[in-house]
Amino acid sequence: MLPTQTIEELISVSYVSAVIARSGFSPNTIAKDYGVDLEVRRIGIHGTKRIDLGVLLDLQLKASINWSADETHITFDLDSDAYNRLIFRRENSTTPCALVLCCLPKDEASWINVCEDELTIKKCCYYHFIEGSETQNSSSKRIRIPRSQLLTPQSLNNLKQKLYDGALS
Repeated sequence: MLPTQTIEELISVSYVSAVIARSGFSPNTIAKDYGVDLEVRRIGIHGTKRIDLGVLLDLQLKASINWSADETHITFDLDSDAYNRLIFRRENSTTPCALVLCCLPKDEASWINVCEDELTIKKCCYYHFIEGSETQNSSSKRIRIPRSQLLTPQSLNNLKQKLYDGALS
């Protein structure tokens, strides 16, 4: 049996990959974990052939049952090292990297439901671009993600447009 944390991670990769694919992009899993779990790759058409146009966005995935929600935000305690790596990455990379938090219910039995008509993965994922300076905290950094930043095919396409418009870096 896999450890619970590994199951959470695999569920988040599957969930986010499905959202990326439905948005018309191609998900690419990164073999070595240096702070990026998935790439969102743009696919274009040249004549009658499809062509890979490169990375649009990198994603660092986190899956957890340890989150809370209020009317406007999701609150999560992100590991300090992961937080600092995202800050360093933002300042030193030309490709934006978003944190994606896969919020799972506390009851493991409700994470996935399978029947002939559907596959349901509960609850959902939110994206967030970490900003600011590195934390001096030794264990974690509390982050608040606006609930409006729900990861959907439409939100990925909106992010693509913001990147093209220069409104996101």
